[in-house]
Amino acid sequence: MPLTDAQRQAIRDEELFRDEVRRELTALGGKQAPPGLLARISNFFESKTGFWLLTTVLAGVTATGYTELRNFLNREEIAQRQAAERSRTDMETVLKLGPMLTSDNRTEADMAIILLDALLVDKAVNDRIAKPVLLLVQNTVVKGQSPNATPAEQGNANAILAYMDSARIAAIRRPDTTDATTAPATAAPTPLLKALDQTALPARVYLQIGREADRPVATAAQKALRDAGLIVPGIELVGNQRAPARNDLRYCADRVDEAVLARVRSAVDSVIQPAPVALTLPAAMCAKVRHNHFEVWYAVQPT
Repeated sequence: MPLTDAQRQAIRDEELFRDEVRRELTALGGKQAPPGLLARISNFFESKTGFWLLTTVLAGVTATGYTELRNFLNREEIAQRQAAERSRTDMETVLKLGPMLTSDNRTEADMAIILLDALLVDKAVNDRIAKPVLLLVQNTVVKGQSPNATPAEQGNANAILAYMDSARIAAIRRPDTTDATTAPATAAPTPLLKALDQTALPARVYLQIGREADRPVATAAQKALRDAGLIVPGIELVGNQRAPARNDLRYCADRVDEAVLARVRSAVDSVIQPAPVALTLPAAMCAKVRHNHFEVWYAVQPT
């Protein structure tokens, strides 16, 4: 069917308009407005790199979401597995440390004490296991001090007490600017030391001197006190300013046994001259002092 004159005119007008638009674009040098943000994002994700990134992110999000959902649905089973794993680890700890703590080999006992203290400080042992293990340590100390203790039991107890003494000596050797009336330096209260503080410990007598020249006198007293059966771990140099005007025997009245006090006073009076004057410390200074702890503070010895 032939076109009518009106149709032919409409087609002619459309082509003329197209030709006019092409001429205008040519006159403008063919420049076009830059694409917008959404267009640039769309173009990026249509590229190979954008498509790879998009699929990778979606895959990661999907996998993470699926894992979290699965963990949530299986949370009770996961909690049971974790509890079982903790129990297995605690059992291995007890099975390894128990024989080492009671071993006849002093090196093994020392290593077990150090490992136990570190595990307790880091809270790497469950409380249900830590308490029985600490009780084992306390019983080892008590058994080693009994009159009928075997050499091995005495050695195990001495290993534990030596560890306590090393912590004490390390503490008192740190620089201290306090005067002679302040509380004695104490080791950091780790769980093991706290547990042992509640044990009936043997007497410990620490010697304090004002100057290095007084060390020979204190060393002779240390040997004599050890020969008398007391434990005298070390000699601390406190400086002239902290040294008292007289020899003192310092202790906390509520932290010593009367029989032990009498024994210590008798031994100290017999080897240290002039005999130290007993000085009970105030309660505020005794909060961290362990059981049966004594200190002899020397006055500066005459030259």
